[in-house]
Amino acid sequence: MFSNRIKKLLAEGRLALGAGMFDASEQVAKLTIDCDIDFLWIDLEHRSYGTHEVRWLPILCRQADCAPMIRVPGLDSSWIKKALDIGANTIMVPQINNADEAKRAVEYAKYPPAGSRGITPMWTMLMNVDWDDYLPVANEETGVIVQIETPEGIDNLDAIAAVEGVDVVFAGPADLSASMGIIGQFDHPKLRDFLATFPERVAQHNKPAGITFNDLQKAQESFEWGYRFINVGTLVHFGIDGLKKGLQELRQHEIKNL
Repeated sequence: MFSNRIKKLLAEGRLALGAGMFDASEQVAKLTIDCDIDFLWIDLEHRSYGTHEVRWLPILCRQADCAPMIRVPGLDSSWIKKALDIGANTIMVPQINNADEAKRAVEYAKYPPAGSRGITPMWTMLMNVDWDDYLPVANEETGVIVQIETPEGIDNLDAIAAVEGVDVVFAGPADLSASMGIIGQFDHPKLRDFLATFPERVAQHNKPAGITFNDLQKAQESFEWGYRFINVGTLVHFGIDGLKKGLQELRQHEIKNL
């Protein structure tokens, strides 16, 4: 019940694979979870909805031993608290710039004495979980992922990775490309060189590295570089690719039979 699949796999030196949500649909979430992902990426940073709209998604994850990971809009204790209280067991915080911000991310996600999280987890009621069972293990269960995306974050990478309580140090390719002055150029040597050496740098602080790519070839390359937390896109993206391929093959078949 309280085993965080991400933390368990990474502690064993294994790969944690996840997929994201294109919208707040419970049906799409269930179909995605049923693909046997290790974590579901629920994004509140770049989507129009909030915790109310996705309130059932962490419950669906927990029922299937899939880690519900919510990316909050920023380093804000209120967002982190709400995300955890609806059932997330992993928090991702974007645009972490320095060690102090990384420490605050951990503080906001943990109950005292390790942190300052307020106590009223509401997901427990929906799953018939007693607080006497959850609260003593909540800090251990909760994972914290910090994103490196800004020039300051790049400069302070080693200090951020050294922060106790950070479970994954995540490289955000899109924002990193912008920070490097090569926005959207994901194959630019400057970005590729940084991403290729990123896992080794954070590994010096005994932390695994994370990344996201919709392209499976790039995801595989990321694994070879040393990334062990990898998001591979969304069910919608895979569905679009499959539909396009299917339609193309059918049209080619039609042309051959004219």
